[in-house]
Amino acid sequence: MRTLLNFFLLLPTVLSAQVSMEDFLWSALEAPAIQVFDHQDIYLKSNPYRLSVFRELEFRTESNQIDTERQDYALRLQPANPWEEKRNKQYFQTYQEVLQLDRQRELKKLLKTHYEAIIDWVYLEEQKKLKEEEHELVKTLIKILEAQRFSDFFDANEYTDLKIEQVEKLVALEELFFEEEALRSNIEALYPPAQNQVISWSLSELISIDKVQQVIEYYSSVTEFGEVAYRQKQVELSKSEWALEKANINVGFLQAQYQQYRIEQDRSPWSIGMGVTIPIFNPNKVDMTKRKLEMIKAEGDLADAKNEQHAMLALMKKKVKTLTTRYNSLQNQLDSLNVDVLASNLQEIKSSNPITVIRLKSSLIKSRSIATLLRKEIYQAYIEYLWYAEMLQQQPLRNHLSPDLN
Repeated sequence: MRTLLNFFLLLPTVLSAQVSMEDFLWSALEAPAIQVFDHQDIYLKSNPYRLSVFRELEFRTESNQIDTERQDYALRLQPANPWEEKRNKQYFQTYQEVLQLDRQRELKKLLKTHYEAIIDWVYLEEQKKLKEEEHELVKTLIKILEAQRFSDFFDANEYTDLKIEQVEKLVALEELFFEEEALRSNIEALYPPAQNQVISWSLSELISIDKVQQVIEYYSSVTEFGEVAYRQKQVELSKSEWALEKANINVGFLQAQYQQYRIEQDRSPWSIGMGVTIPIFNPNKVDMTKRKLEMIKAEGDLADAKNEQHAMLALMKKKVKTLTTRYNSLQNQLDSLNVDVLASNLQEIKSSNPITVIRLKSSLIKSRSIATLLRKEIYQAYIEYLWYAEMLQQQPLRNHLSPDLN
């Protein structure tokens, strides 16, 4: 009973807990895709790729002159190629570095997905508020027309249109609720603890548009981390693999042979032989050619990554600036319209229809909806810019959507 009582006492607290943006963003570090890289790194740190001092131990036997009593036995030992051992170590060390950079790339992808989910949620909540305001305004218009039924202001056609519009607004609002449920399911898939928590991210919690410009200017210099560094390391890895294939040559052998029949001849039955490989012919030409083609491809990918980074940084920076100019212009126009004063002036006019004021407010909601959409696109372009600037995954991790960059 005590356990059950404690559960019901704690239940409201659990259900009222809120998902913070930081907890949602940092959950990307616990994603299975990131854990795979961590497990691979731990495994490689144990040096499982270290080559043995000896490459091969071989037992041999032969019938001397096809005589069963003249059976020879030999033990052949092939030492490892020291150059191959060195190239092998270099290859896996480079491979570990590639894994770390690939982990950063995967973390960047996950963080971007989380950022986009936050932006979509905030925008959806704003759209819901605006749609609810529009719905309330339509209800108010209908009530006014019903009150004006026997006056000159009453218009039957307008009343019918408003009834239809009321249904349309209600349907549009319900569609937003469906979108919210779908988005919430997506967020819960990314962050399972959100299933029992409240998501209350709002536009007021996000970084201001002016601050977005400042952050972009601060990160205006191009950094060769992330994708470019990964592609550069891929080139080094392909070169290491090519060098490893080149060094994959048997250096020779050391053999101890036992011939029993020599005992009868008063001779020692043991003999020792050795051989050294002269690398005139290269048996790995095919594999080396494959690695050379991979190297050429890796160098091409590196050049593409550099060009894409420079081009997209400039493009996203320009996009944010253009959208910000449009947003500020629209916002200044909305701020210059003092709706309360305008409504008061209209109401002082005796012949003024109160529906005019409601229509004015409805038009302003549409303008606010466009402003909200512009702001969403600014945030999306801002995250895209940070994506190409390789800042999303840089340590220490920061919430680039928070006003203080937590």
